[in-house]
Amino acid sequence: MSKALIVYGHPTPELSTANAETLRVVTETLGENVEVRELASHRVNGSFDIAAEQQALMEADVIVLQFPVFWYSVPALLKQWLDDVFTYGFAYGSDGDKLAGKTLVVAASAGANAEIYAEKLPNNFPEIFNPLENTAAFSRMKWAEPVYVYSALSMPGTEDIARSAGVDLGQQLVARLRELNI
Repeated sequence: MSKALIVYGHPTPELSTANAETLRVVTETLGENVEVRELASHRVNGSFDIAAEQQALMEADVIVLQFPVFWYSVPALLKQWLDDVFTYGFAYGSDGDKLAGKTLVVAASAGANAEIYAEKLPNNFPEIFNPLENTAAFSRMKWAEPVYVYSALSMPGTEDIARSAGVDLGQQLVARLRELNI
């Protein structure tokens, strides 16, 4: 069995019903084959322990970026982590081969429903993940088809909808990881 590392990039994880459900489904189903790194708790005084983050990446066969979509992109916390951890000589450059051959999976949640995205915006899911696909290619990683859900916003009165979206995303992610022998 291979090992998956879920890099969880929600800046305030305690406020996300959907993402908590996703992590619960995945960890309960796949157990010790999955490690979760909650970035909000790994950033101390605005910084990450780069060596520890890079070591965790090297120990995984599959890397999952799990996050809520903020302004058609990753949250600033996850962007900082990518900028800080995917360094020259590690993720790219002539000696930057530490991620080569690993597989990158995106697992994303959107707060609004699918109709809002379809009506108002020309480029949506999965096109908004193109920068991450390019990051994978630049780092010589394989790209797996993203998994994502809509209607994941946690607000008073929407908890059941958000919970359902989180379970759905968790099930999609489990299926994708099983395809990748996790």
